[in-house]
Amino acid sequence: MSARNRLSLLAAFLIVAAAAQAAPVTYAGKVGATDIVVEFTGDPSAPDAALAGRYFYRSQGIDIPLQVRPRKGRWFELAEEEACGAEKCGEGQAAPVAATWRLSTADKGKTLEGTWNGKKTRVLKLTRIAAREQTETPAASPFELHDFTDSKFSGEDGPITMDASPYDYLRLDFAAKVGEKAGWPDASYSYVTDPRTKFARPRIVELSGNVPIDAANALLQNRHWHDSLSALNCAALRYAGFHQNGPISTMDDGSLGGYEESSSEVTSLTPKLMSWRESGSLFCGGAHPDNYSDAYTMDVRRGVLLGLQDMFTDTVDGKPGPSLIAFVNERRKKPTEQTEIDSEAECGTDDLITEYLAASFKRDGDTQRLVFGLQGLPNVIQACGDDVLEMPASDARALFKPEFARLLDQ
Repeated sequence: MSARNRLSLLAAFLIVAAAAQAAPVTYAGKVGATDIVVEFTGDPSAPDAALAGRYFYRSQGIDIPLQVRPRKGRWFELAEEEACGAEKCGEGQAAPVAATWRLSTADKGKTLEGTWNGKKTRVLKLTRIAAREQTETPAASPFELHDFTDSKFSGEDGPITMDASPYDYLRLDFAAKVGEKAGWPDASYSYVTDPRTKFARPRIVELSGNVPIDAANALLQNRHWHDSLSALNCAALRYAGFHQNGPISTMDDGSLGGYEESSSEVTSLTPKLMSWRESGSLFCGGAHPDNYSDAYTMDVRRGVLLGLQDMFTDTVDGKPGPSLIAFVNERRKKPTEQTEIDSEAECGTDDLITEYLAASFKRDGDTQRLVFGLQGLPNVIQACGDDVLEMPASDARALFKPEFARLLDQ
C-alpha cells in the first residue's frame, strides 16, 4: 500500500472516529435523591471535549438546557438555565443561570460524578446508557439537541426506541395510570394516562378467542408517546436555550400546548376492528391553534390503521371515487332549516366530501354503524368538519372490499 493510500485511510478513520465521539450520549442517575436523565452533545470521556446538554427530571419529563462552559482538566462544567421568557430574554440577553454542574468522568466515561450547585449543593451521579446516531450536522448546543427530537418525531409515526433516541425513550417509558376496564363482552379496553401530560389514550385489555393484542397496543402506545413528546417539547419552550433566535411571547408560557385538554373516545372495538376519535385544540406557537376531531380505524390483529382505500372498492389516491361520493350524497340528511342550508352552502359540503371524506365505526351492542365524516380540513374551514352520514354498516356492504368486509364480521 502506498504512503498516500495509507494517509487517506488514516484520515478516513480519524473522521469516522471523530464522528463517533461527537455522537450525543445519554446518561441516567440522580441529582441528590431525584432521578434524572441527561443527554450530552458528545462523549464526556473524550479529552478536551466542550460539552452542552439537556436533561429532565423523570417525574416531569420537560427538557432543561445545559449550556457549555470551558473544560478544566478532568473536570467539566455546564450552566443550567433558569426559565426565561420573551420579556427578559427576547432581545438576545443570556438566560439566568439556575445552577452550575461540575462533573468528572470515571471508568472510561461509564460513570460521571460531581456536584449540582444552585440554591443548595447536591451530589450528581450519572451512569452511561447509550449513544445515538449522529445527525448530519453534529449537535453543539441544547437547542440542537431539542431540535433533533422535534424534527425526528414531530408529525411522524416512526417508533421511539432506544436505538433511535435513548434520551427520548427513557423520557416516555414512565409509569402510567390505567383507568377502569370498559367495552363489550368480547372486547375490552381501558384509558391510559401519563400523569405528567395528563391526557388519556386507549389500550386494548382483552379480546375473545385469545386474539393477540400486542401489535394493536404497540400502535396505540406509539401514537400516545408521540403526542406526549410533543406536549413535553412545547412545555420546554419556557427556556430561552431552546429557541434559535430568542423566545417568543406566545411560545414561552410553559404550557403543554393544549394536549392536556385533548380527549380520546373508543367508539367501536371487536376482536378484528377498532375505531376511536381524538379531539382537541393545540397551540405551541404559530398563526393559529390546531383544532381537530379525527376518527381512526385499525385492523386489530395487524396493528395497522385503515384508510378509505383499505375499506372501499371505489377510491382514487385515497379519496372517494364517484360511486362512493354518490352513495354518501344520496343518503345523507340534507338540512331543512335556512340557517343550516346557508351554512352548508358556505362550507361547500358536497365539494368537501370529494376531498376530505373519512370513515369510522360505532358499535351498538353487536351492531356496527358506519360513520362518514369530514376531517383533515384546512384551519380556515375547520368549523365545517362534521359527520355527514351514519348508518348500519350492513347497508353499505356492497361498497366494501371483500377483505375488509371479513373484518366487519364478528
